[in-house]
Amino acid sequence: MLQKLIQKLIKGLKKEFPEIEKENFQFPSRFGDISCNICFVEGKKKGITPKELALKKIKKIEIPSEFEKVEERNGYLNFYFNYKKIGKEILKNFKNKEKTKKRIMVEFSNPNPCKAMHIGHARTTFLGDSISRILKFQGNEIIRANYYNDMGKQVAKMVFAMQKYKIENKKKIDHELADIYAKLHKEIDEETLNKKSQEILYELENKTGKFESEWKFVVQNAIKGFEETYKNLGIKFDVCFYENEFKEEGKKIALKLLKKGFAFKHENSIVINLEKYGIPNTVLVRSDGTTLYLTSDLALTIYKFEKFNLASSIWVVGSEQNLHFRQLFKILELLGYKWITNCKHISYGIVTLRGSKMSSRSGEYILIDDLIDEVVEKGIEEVKKRNPDLSEREIKKIAKKIGIGALKYDILKTDRDRNEEFNPNKAIKFEGNTGPYIQYTVVRCNSILKNIKEKDLEIGKINKFEKELLKKFLEFPIVIEKSREKLKPNLICNYAFELATIFSKFYENCKVIGSENESFRAKLVKKTKEILEICLYLLGIEIPEKM
Repeated sequence: MLQKLIQKLIKGLKKEFPEIEKENFQFPSRFGDISCNICFVEGKKKGITPKELALKKIKKIEIPSEFEKVEERNGYLNFYFNYKKIGKEILKNFKNKEKTKKRIMVEFSNPNPCKAMHIGHARTTFLGDSISRILKFQGNEIIRANYYNDMGKQVAKMVFAMQKYKIENKKKIDHELADIYAKLHKEIDEETLNKKSQEILYELENKTGKFESEWKFVVQNAIKGFEETYKNLGIKFDVCFYENEFKEEGKKIALKLLKKGFAFKHENSIVINLEKYGIPNTVLVRSDGTTLYLTSDLALTIYKFEKFNLASSIWVVGSEQNLHFRQLFKILELLGYKWITNCKHISYGIVTLRGSKMSSRSGEYILIDDLIDEVVEKGIEEVKKRNPDLSEREIKKIAKKIGIGALKYDILKTDRDRNEEFNPNKAIKFEGNTGPYIQYTVVRCNSILKNIKEKDLEIGKINKFEKELLKKFLEFPIVIEKSREKLKPNLICNYAFELATIFSKFYENCKVIGSENESFRAKLVKKTKEILEICLYLLGIEIPEKM
């Protein structure tokens, strides 16, 4: 709808400003509802100030009926909506303008299947899930992928640990594996550990049968633990890849690169020559014939495009892997794959923990499962305060949605280019820029709407609180589009918080039930609810019935 309004303004301004374009308009605007900078552009050409030109032209401008007035301020033309005229159109159900449907694979989470997932995996998991939802919401076919590095050095170290320590079956299996992994690193020096893990990796890659039973036990049980965590978080995948399945093909690619002159031999290792492109060289095949993660990733990426006929592929992986992806993409470009231009690495900063009972456990991983338990426990405390008469079962059900919602929202609201400091005490609050605050706003809207019978829409005099809501509704499609373009869910978090805050002011100052404007205000409540529900869905957050 906003684009239609801007087009009408362009039509009305063309006579006075023949070169005006949609890029000259800004929404939302600091002054007015929509501002226009055309007087800066034209004033420079004519050698007069923007203010002079604006004051000269303003009386000649023909404004469409959808606008009440136009004013000059600091050289800008500021247009004000006729809210009574456009109100009904704004309040219509949101229709997402779908783009051309594309098949896109989003790879995310990628925990090493040798120990439980830690807090760092939360960011890739929540970002990947949300990005998948945003892209799907705009009509794309999304394939959610998880890639398990099941035959790397960390897994080999875990196989070594299995020979030294016993599983006690006292806790979740991937947690026990994490404990053993940590114990191994405390008791065995790094040199011995690296030597032993390389020996194990050699046997596994060459499929000698040695260590195979321990390897299968580690990988299968670690993934079993991951699946429980994913289920708890409501995270799903369409396909899972395993590094061991791409080792052999990776070696063939390395030999092909050697034959084509893109790689060279050094001390019996195969090294890819990337220095001439401003990228460090790296080993593809070690001197003992074992391969690296990059080698397998080459084979997997080719497989993805050929098997699934992808339009594009996205990797949601931390910024510490930036070099890996520069190397991966350059090698695939050297091999002549045209689709490499449709490959994108979505990086993000690290996650640290503050204000948690776990943050003082130096030397140990902070596990996602433990973090979930903590935020849900805090959710239980909050729900009990507000709803003491609910049964234990209802309290736990509501608290889980609140706690996990708080965790997801807090991690997603930070721009992925920045580091994130997660504080469970702040994240669980029902006030401020938090998941529970957005959830609570939806619950409040539902509560109002339950007590109102739907009537024909009548719009009377519109006050400033109602205008602010209507204007914010207009912004929603822009935010959705920007979040898709930039692949940044934090833009949706920012918008949801701003809308919830504007709604709170409306709720405090405007009586809904039984007011003269009940039908109009009920529609404002309903529209707020609908938009916030979409926002929370795109963030992967469930909405409790009560709070």
